Amino acid sequence: RWRPITRAAESPTMMRTQAVAAVLILALGSASAFAPGYAASGVLSRAKSSLSPAAGTSVLSAARLPLRAGRSMSSPAASSLQMKDTTKFAVGLVGTGVVGGELFKQFDATKAKLLKDDGIELVVAAVATVRDGKPWMLCDAKGLSVSDYEKALKDDSAGEDSDLKKMAEFCKKASPNAAMLDCTAAEAVSEMYLPWLEMGVNVCTPNKKVGSGDLKRYKACKAAMEKTGAQWGYETTVGAGLPIIGTLKTDLLATGDVPKKIEGIFSGTLSYIFNTYKPGMAFSEVIEDAKNKGFTEPDPRDDLSGTDVQRKVVIVARECGLDVEMKDVPVDSLVPEALQSWTPPEGAKVADAFIKEMKAFDADKEQQIKAAMDKGMCLRYVGVVDLEAKKAKVTLAEYPNTHPFAGTQWADNIVAFGTERYVPQPLVVQGPGAGAAVTAAGVYADVIRIAKSC
Repeated sequence: RWRPITRAAESPTMMRTQAVAAVLILALGSASAFAPGYAASGVLSRAKSSLSPAAGTSVLSAARLPLRAGRSMSSPAASSLQMKDTTKFAVGLVGTGVVGGELFKQFDATKAKLLKDDGIELVVAAVATVRDGKPWMLCDAKGLSVSDYEKALKDDSAGEDSDLKKMAEFCKKASPNAAMLDCTAAEAVSEMYLPWLEMGVNVCTPNKKVGSGDLKRYKACKAAMEKTGAQWGYETTVGAGLPIIGTLKTDLLATGDVPKKIEGIFSGTLSYIFNTYKPGMAFSEVIEDAKNKGFTEPDPRDDLSGTDVQRKVVIVARECGLDVEMKDVPVDSLVPEALQSWTPPEGAKVADAFIKEMKAFDADKEQQIKAAMDKGMCLRYVGVVDLEAKKAKVTLAEYPNTHPFAGTQWADNIVAFGTERYVPQPLVVQGPGAGAAVTAAGVYADVIRIAKSC
């Protein structure tokens, strides 16, 4: 026969015994935070967090812990028992120019905070640059600082001839979680992306050559990523530090939205020129002003040709699934046909000589800007990806003065995503689209995103 079970009153001795046991359990649990292998089985043990397995965060899980032992596990005291795993992430920095040098400084300034806040031990295991006209690299598995690098540059016995495959192998040996950071515009470095990704080494870069270059090479890199699990961070190839690629990939495509049309002002230089240019101004003088402010390339034709915008349009189009090559994207060049193959006089500075030649074409642009302004429009140099027509182009277009593109300032980049969800108004991303600090920070953000996924 069954009878109800009643709990007998606990004696003082029993209560003291339980209290002592609880204190011992907590003490052993606290000790396990420093020596997890020493933790008592069934009391406190290390476990992967089910909430964030990809981040590899370790927490302390409790089992059979009597509530009499003290506070609940959700209390502040209990939260102090939590631990973070440390992820060592080794990087090889290729190129220490304007962007690469700034990135190196940002690493130095923030890696201690990154370790404390996110458990990521960032190690600059190798640096490659050009010394005395020759490719050179410096490797140290313990990590390099900017001062270490600068000191080695002056030491003829330090470092070795650059070998980018060997450099990647060194970083991979320093940590299985490794990335090569290409801060150059060199085609020779671009050719290394595929071998790096095939080795399982991640790549982060503002270099647009692979993303917009040969389609076969681009697809081979994507296939290598699928095979090895290596990642390729190229957020800064479009819009510098602005979240353009990430917005497109994650916020839109990954969530099932369908882009219809993506258009944007993708050049900081051309943004500045057309934000400044007004009727009554000479177009050649606006170009000269942009040059004096440091916006243009040494040869302004590199900006005015629209090729840089064309590359960015190809990258965006490919992200949306269009198999396009550079030749498939028509470009409305701002360089008059007569000056496209022009060469400056011997001894003359290219920029100054070119601007002088452009004066002969000021009247043409004057008519164009005046015609737009008379209609309540503005001129903007844009890249357009029309997903419904499966076409892309780069052109100088008119926009109403009420359009978001009319409100850009200084050298803003701006991108409007017209999608199935974002109607009738598009999703707009706007901000500085050029500059060493924001570009380097964008590369750094890619590094952190990849490191957190390891």
